[in-house]
Amino acid sequence: MRIEVVLLNSNDGFRHHPSIILEQLLGALFTLAILFAVIYGTTSYAKYIFLLMVAAVVISYVWWKRTLIYFKDDELVIERNLVSKMKKTIPYSKIASINIERKVLNRIFGTSAIKININSGVNALNAEATLVFSEDLAVKIKSELSSKVFNNTDCIEDDVVKPLINFTFKDILIHSIFGMPTGQSILALIFLMWTIISIFLQGSGITIPLILFILVEIFPSLGGVIKFYNFKMYRTGDTIHVQHGMLQTYKSSFKISRINAVCIKQPLLARLLHKSLIELEVVGLSDSDGKKPTICLLANNNLIPVVMSEVLPEFIYDHFSLKQPAAARYPILFEYSIAVIISVLIISIIGYASMSYFDDSAISSYVLYVFLIMAVLTVFSLFICAYYSYSIMEFDMGNDLFTFVNGVLDREMSIVSYDRVQIIEIRASHIARHFDLAKCKISLLSSVGERNISSGYFYEADLSKISDRILERLCDGEYDYKFSGA
Repeated sequence: MRIEVVLLNSNDGFRHHPSIILEQLLGALFTLAILFAVIYGTTSYAKYIFLLMVAAVVISYVWWKRTLIYFKDDELVIERNLVSKMKKTIPYSKIASINIERKVLNRIFGTSAIKININSGVNALNAEATLVFSEDLAVKIKSELSSKVFNNTDCIEDDVVKPLINFTFKDILIHSIFGMPTGQSILALIFLMWTIISIFLQGSGITIPLILFILVEIFPSLGGVIKFYNFKMYRTGDTIHVQHGMLQTYKSSFKISRINAVCIKQPLLARLLHKSLIELEVVGLSDSDGKKPTICLLANNNLIPVVMSEVLPEFIYDHFSLKQPAAARYPILFEYSIAVIISVLIISIIGYASMSYFDDSAISSYVLYVFLIMAVLTVFSLFICAYYSYSIMEFDMGNDLFTFVNGVLDREMSIVSYDRVQIIEIRASHIARHFDLAKCKISLLSSVGERNISSGYFYEADLSKISDRILERLCDGEYDYKFSGA
């Protein structure tokens, strides 16, 4: 279906939907209304609270009335003429993504919020412009903006596009439960065991652990289901489209050239199910809750290469991964040994302090055994982590991309373009230097500001090849200016 550009390239200014007046004042008016109800009839200050509410409404109305939005040939212009005059100009060439969000208030008033993000890490968490229009008008404006920004001459309706993977409600539920960070899952398991033990041992005192379990596990899982409901992702040309949401719907479009890094993640529980998810680092684009956008929910590992080849072929290359050299065991073992000593000291101090509260020697002995077991388990766990820290880390370089594999519990493969790297920092401890080893930290702009990706211990000469490759690309003209954020 062909889109005719009839809304843009006009000198006529648009105003936000009037519902934005209430949306901006809702929190303040609710607070003032409660304060007014509490002090009404008890003090003469109630009338001032009422006048403050009226003033807030008037100011918000004037702000709405004096704000105009212009869609020019090459730029978006927002002008506001109040006490001082404001003019914000956003060139279409700088726009990284165009997103549509519909919160509960948007549904009530029949509106949608268009969020414009540019390719900048300065304001990565917040949209440079949020435009609220009626739902039909918002869809038309987004389509026409997309045709200008992403060079899409055809508008494809989301409902008729067949996504690469159809995620059922069961898949969304599995992602919401098993896609959480491992630390959060372990904490939830501890609270669940605490609740069960409390039930069987005394039948009371379960309130606190049960509430903690609900806060750590149930609410986040339920939030994930609500957030990723009706998840759909597809690619048209060089543009990726993502949509999802139950109560608050979220639609986003962004160019493939705006992607800084592709992160294939495997939390521990997901790894046991042989599943992975894919997140993206897109400057100027964070998810609806301020996190990295997810373009593939937890899916079987054999489907991940299919998603990469169909949606992100630009981030596929022949991998020749380097494992950490045998000498890397020594600095890793030293670091974890320090962690073991500190952990055992802390457990011993807490255990000794706890024993002084019990007069009964039998109970004191029981407490001693509990803390002794805790110390042994801690030592065992840390050395297991040291082993996996040595065996898991990988590093490899391609012609245009390089990859770091990190994570003891939550595994993550980060595929990064050389043209996205901002800072390279190579560090080596005294022990690592003795074996010509070092760690590399890469800084790049991300969806949530600046992000650092660290490597394991590799030969310093190998890690230095990353910066050498970046300089080669600059000197040979291989550097892709599109990845610079221009």
